[in-house]
Amino acid sequence: MKQYRIDVNIADDHIMVCEGLAEAINHYEDFHVSRKFSTLEACRKSIQENRPDVLLLDISMPDGDGVDFCKEVIAQYPKMKVIAVTIHDEYSVINRLLNVGVHGYLLKTSSVEQLTEAIRRVWQGERYVSPEVENIIAQSQERVVSLTEVERKILLMICDGLTNPQIAKNLHLSTETINWYRKRLLAKFGVKNAVALATLVQRERIL
Repeated sequence: MKQYRIDVNIADDHIMVCEGLAEAINHYEDFHVSRKFSTLEACRKSIQENRPDVLLLDISMPDGDGVDFCKEVIAQYPKMKVIAVTIHDEYSVINRLLNVGVHGYLLKTSSVEQLTEAIRRVWQGERYVSPEVENIIAQSQERVVSLTEVERKILLMICDGLTNPQIAKNLHLSTETINWYRKRLLAKFGVKNAVALATLVQRERIL
């Protein structure tokens, strides 16, 4: 009896990456990469007629938001599995994709063995998150802190680039009090200065 081969499609606008992934995957007898796409629109049109078992999706595509596309595909084709294969290691991006129901998430630094394991496992109905991504999730969740309403307002103004005197004037507090809050916020988030704090807040979409 002939073994069923998992049909895989790849959407990635970097042709060399796309070709390399296809070649590596096709070395395995139980996989077959049948189609490759460099745009989301080409992928969208193709899967309307020819749905693969698994779609490997780079979410940084030139013609749209890969996260929104992932959500669209999962809603329209519930039997098809989607694995994000991306350079994005930000918790905010990972969290967005997991929330829309992506079946797998790997970084482009992952090994071929990890990728093939992910394909097999999502095809079998599991969710696969690579160890590197699991570590990012764990570290980010450990960083979650609670903020008072005053701290939230001050954090927002710090991120907007306001100085301590400016924040103090806006909140009708003393500059010394704002300085104390600023130091407290730096300690809460484990960063050394306001620039690092603003970068972290933006990257993790804390506000």
